[in-house]
Amino acid sequence: MKVAYTFDGAKESEPMMQTLGIRFLAKFYFLHEKFLAQRLFNLLLTVLFLFLIYSTCAPIFALSQNAASEGYHAVCADGNDFLAVGAGGRIDRIRPDSTIIHLRFSKAPCLKGIIAINGIKVGVGDKGTILFAKNGDSFQNADSGTKISLNGVTWFHNSFWVAGNRGILLHSEDGVQWSALQTGTKNDIISISANPQRCMAVTREGQILISMNGINWNILDYNRVYQGYDKPYWFHSIRACGNVFFLVGEFQEDSRLPILLSSDSGEVWRAYPLRELNKEPLEKYLPLTVNVVGMDWDQLLAACNGGKLLTITECSVCNKVTGLTGHNINDLAFANGLMAVVGDGFWFDILKNQTFRQYSIRPEQARIDQQKGALIVDVRSMEEYESSHIKGCIHIPVEQISTYLRTVITDKTATIIFYCAHGVRAQKALEEALLLGYQKVYNLGGIDDWPYEKESGVKGSFQVPEK
Repeated sequence: MKVAYTFDGAKESEPMMQTLGIRFLAKFYFLHEKFLAQRLFNLLLTVLFLFLIYSTCAPIFALSQNAASEGYHAVCADGNDFLAVGAGGRIDRIRPDSTIIHLRFSKAPCLKGIIAINGIKVGVGDKGTILFAKNGDSFQNADSGTKISLNGVTWFHNSFWVAGNRGILLHSEDGVQWSALQTGTKNDIISISANPQRCMAVTREGQILISMNGINWNILDYNRVYQGYDKPYWFHSIRACGNVFFLVGEFQEDSRLPILLSSDSGEVWRAYPLRELNKEPLEKYLPLTVNVVGMDWDQLLAACNGGKLLTITECSVCNKVTGLTGHNINDLAFANGLMAVVGDGFWFDILKNQTFRQYSIRPEQARIDQQKGALIVDVRSMEEYESSHIKGCIHIPVEQISTYLRTVITDKTATIIFYCAHGVRAQKALEEALLLGYQKVYNLGGIDDWPYEKESGVKGSFQVPEK
């Protein structure tokens, strides 16, 4: 007889052993299956956990990625504060001390324009989005009646006007009820601006839409009208600064080169050549993309890609460029001596206007300004003044600027051009004038830089006697 051993060491018959073996195998199989099921269950828990992490973090990651590639698209003044709008339907109130109050931040179409006037705030953006807030910061959706992208908003003849794709303009008196106007162009209207006399809007392709009443709109095709006289442009934006409209864009044949045009009527446009920046050839700073301009007294400030801010004056070789950030600067606005600049990555800064003013002036421009009413002030000593001075100038020694300038030149908005022997005393006088509240002040440099008419003596000249 074949023998086998039971678990208690007793001998059993083979059939008994076979039965026990089958039971053992069944138990082992059951335990093995239970182990596999447990492992599978743990694996499923791990997958679920990772999914939950991804579901939670993915929007945050996407938001951070979006902030890096998107950001603020527009800014406007609202009392002493600024309102900035941008990607994701975001609206922020920015205080003069750079404090931010998030008014709206949700998954929504990108906002591209904002305006605050008469207690009403209107923001516009993609997919026909129009938001409004009355006497507060609680924004609500308005029915625009369209799904096209809306690219900018302005105020003209007691109505809000919005520029849209496919040649559409929208207008509203209260920011709530909107009506559409087909302008006659099928191109996207990318920018709109107005002053009390006119409203103008532009397309990238070079069309300028002009209205004096909001009812009748004329279209000037710049590239066609100026064909043969000027090279074709792509337009970026239009901005009304006082009585003058400024257009910025680029050359179609060379996008590295920026263009700047100005007009008060919209019919005849003047080009501003940018030959030098920081007294260096323009080529050193190319490519240079100008997105929009604003005016600080008599000088233009231009927001550019690459974090650059341009200061542009009537003197084509007196312009300067300042690097502010690594982000593209998309818009700027002014309020109470401060300037807000906003850009990609939701970057912004609040700066003093005078920080970026250009205070140097060339003799050619000084002479033109003098003929237009600017005042030239000689700040040298009496002996130097009597020896030779610019014809028609005023003599106030630099030591007496703080005492006599307010008496001699009472208009704080007057354009004042200082000069001395080499520019050092003129700079000191300029800084004194700024402290006294004058804004449009310039340093001509030295008397030897003046190539035009001079005179000697004191006959016929206005002067403040030395102490």
